[in-house]
Amino acid sequence: MLLFLLACAGPPEAPVAPAAEKPTPVEVPSEGLDADLEHTLAFHATRPIYEQPHGVGLKVPEGLPNLSAETCGACHTEIYAEWSQSTHSKAWVDPQLQAEMAKSGNRWLCVHCHTPLLVQQQTWAIGLVEDDVEAPQLVTNASFDAELREEGITCAACHVRDGVIVGPGLTDSTAPHPVRAEERFTNEDLCLRCHQAVQTYPGKTFVCTFQTGEEWEAGPYPGEGKGCRDCHMPEVERPVAVGGPIRKVRRHGWRGAGIAKVEGIQPPISANPPGLDIEASWSGQELALTLTNARAGHKLPTGDPERWVQVDVHFEDAAGTTIGKPWSDRMGQEWEWWPTPKKLGDTRLAPKQSKVETLDIPKTAVRAVIEASSHRMSEETQSYHELETYPISVVTHRMTVSETGSEGGLLTD
Repeated sequence: MLLFLLACAGPPEAPVAPAAEKPTPVEVPSEGLDADLEHTLAFHATRPIYEQPHGVGLKVPEGLPNLSAETCGACHTEIYAEWSQSTHSKAWVDPQLQAEMAKSGNRWLCVHCHTPLLVQQQTWAIGLVEDDVEAPQLVTNASFDAELREEGITCAACHVRDGVIVGPGLTDSTAPHPVRAEERFTNEDLCLRCHQAVQTYPGKTFVCTFQTGEEWEAGPYPGEGKGCRDCHMPEVERPVAVGGPIRKVRRHGWRGAGIAKVEGIQPPISANPPGLDIEASWSGQELALTLTNARAGHKLPTGDPERWVQVDVHFEDAAGTTIGKPWSDRMGQEWEWWPTPKKLGDTRLAPKQSKVETLDIPKTAVRAVIEASSHRMSEETQSYHELETYPISVVTHRMTVSETGSEGGLLTD
């Protein structure tokens, strides 16, 4: 995102404590596919919506050989190409997710937003031992589709229900498969099912704290009639499928924070430019910086509490030598993880919120160099998860400012 992503955030390192028996998942015998499915659906009906599967996926729509995104891409070529680069397509293979899930028996909490269909899941939770989320009762899924799991938030995760292709609806559809219009594709319900997930677990040092929906609702954009799709799925005129008429449809290149989950694979910046806007002016011996959340409909950044946005400034003399003391501003959340998780601070920018910082300019400085970056996790956390080659940050802005003006700014494709 998640970074539509439901991942449980936890600390990179725990204080030394007496060893205790760690709860673990319990395997239970199958009663047959139909009975197992009934049990898991009944169990998940007792859980919050973000801990529930989005669909089953056992019934393939008539006219299709399978639920693979590649099959969809045979006709929906442009949508498939966008999705293939998106964070959604990497939701399961994301190294961070895999590292986090390997450290706890709570992975069943995460799978429904990273592999939303039950057919994508190797095991199904049907209950908890002593109500402990790290000790789920698991049954092997006889219908498990390993290849579909690798696709993460695949086409069918949103668009297949009970053997029917669902979407916003096209009155003149000539699709070779059954279609049905559903209202949730025209509002925020589908997105917020995963991007609004807040849960604490007594006695645990992890939480689910994704408040993107609340941040959006508290901001100005609902009143302007703008929601998730307006930024993350902008409209474009093109055929929905090969040979179809040109019409207004939406892009499917979810970029998220712009930090690749697989090096070199991500949508272009133009798919969803970073939300931060930087204005800088040089006046006498002062540099004024105005930092604005200009393009994000939620707080900047949102999602995983480990994320932050950083702005760095240093000054140079006529020879290009760095002089004076560098300045840095970190916008993010601060958490304490022991003995129980607790948020200590939040310096993020709300939608359309600005703040002004004034910096003293060294006497011999002729220019200020400004760089902004988006960060997924700290190097400490990266090391803890043994993710040394995993991309954890990306530069979003570069600019220079002097008495005569400024150059650069938001990086483009």
